[in-house]
Amino acid sequence: MNKLEQLREFGRLLYDALQVPVFIVHPGRKIEAEHAPAALRTNPFFAAVRDQVAGAEYALVAADQPIRFTRSRLQYLFVNALDDERLAGTIVLGPFAQERDAGDGLDEGLAALHAGNRRQLLELYEAVPLLEPERAAAIGLMVHFAVRRTPVDPAAGLLAEAPLQEPASAERRGAEAELSRSRRSGLQHANLPHERVLLHYVRTGEKERMRAFVMEFIVGEEEFGVLARRSRLRSEKNLMITGIALICRAAIEGGLPEETAFTLSDYYIQQLEDQPSLQEVGAVMTKALFDFVDRVAQERRGRFSPAVQDCLHEIASGLYGELTLPRLAERAHLSPNYLSGLFRQEVGLTISAYIQRERIEEAKKLLSLTDYPVADIAAWLSFHDQSYFIKVFKKWEGQTPRAYRRAERRPARRLPQA
Repeated sequence: MNKLEQLREFGRLLYDALQVPVFIVHPGRKIEAEHAPAALRTNPFFAAVRDQVAGAEYALVAADQPIRFTRSRLQYLFVNALDDERLAGTIVLGPFAQERDAGDGLDEGLAALHAGNRRQLLELYEAVPLLEPERAAAIGLMVHFAVRRTPVDPAAGLLAEAPLQEPASAERRGAEAELSRSRRSGLQHANLPHERVLLHYVRTGEKERMRAFVMEFIVGEEEFGVLARRSRLRSEKNLMITGIALICRAAIEGGLPEETAFTLSDYYIQQLEDQPSLQEVGAVMTKALFDFVDRVAQERRGRFSPAVQDCLHEIASGLYGELTLPRLAERAHLSPNYLSGLFRQEVGLTISAYIQRERIEEAKKLLSLTDYPVADIAAWLSFHDQSYFIKVFKKWEGQTPRAYRRAERRPARRLPQA
């Protein structure tokens, strides 16, 4: 099951046999095939499900076991399929549920968030299939064996949420014990590479890539540290206030006027302080994040013509695919020569140089957040060979990819082996 076309056929057979929704996802985060019952596909919220499935960067988890993850209280399984040790595609099964909720099926937060579409949301939750934990585990094992041709030990912590964290021991006490735990787990008070990626998207006003990034990472409190031991709510507020300060500064660097940015910062910090629950704190933070990135995007749109805006969007969403001047010109409805001159005049770089720079920025994220080989990263981002990739990377960053990884990356997100 090593080729994308084979994965598509396997996905269809899986759905026919199991009646569980199946998605086949290209390494470039494009859904190649999907199978789901009509009751799900016609639901207005199914578009959000598709966006979540497509938005996750499955390549960031180099796992030798099937993985379970949760989005909006719905369950999913995924297995990465390899072709000569490179990611060929990802099989995602879900959404499914492990039990039906009592009552109306919505907790207070979801009910408030979707008050105007309550019926459609309930219908979505009712339409997803039920899978008991044991059956979900068996399906994950079967799919993994089919695509990877290696069995998984059922006792090896199967189907764990990613990323896994080392549980804090009840015996650890005091500052030294906490430092020791942090060193052993490889965690710091902030996940610096992830923070840099998020702030880069704020700075550049890339809303869609921001949305995919936020949906992709399930990060527990331990990964961010704790700023108020006696109150989880106070700790969360402190962390979010720090986050808003960083986001405000990134937005200013992206072109948002300082007075606007600082006023927004003050407003959202006060909003955070007024919230009585963790869920409401998280909702305010999400609103603040997308408000800042939207405003930066508006400022940037004011600096570029519609044709150049279209090019920038196409490049941002197509870094893993083929990007050529004729294709971009066709999208912008302009001649290649005219678009080339217009782009350089407005952006300050040629189209080819801009694409090259953005691919190097994407490579930096992969180098920081994954343990995939440099050769694979180069191939995914359309560099014709590793030596050329190294040369281009050094031109933009002043160092080789391996030197950058050593300096910037945290321990890779590879899951523990049995």
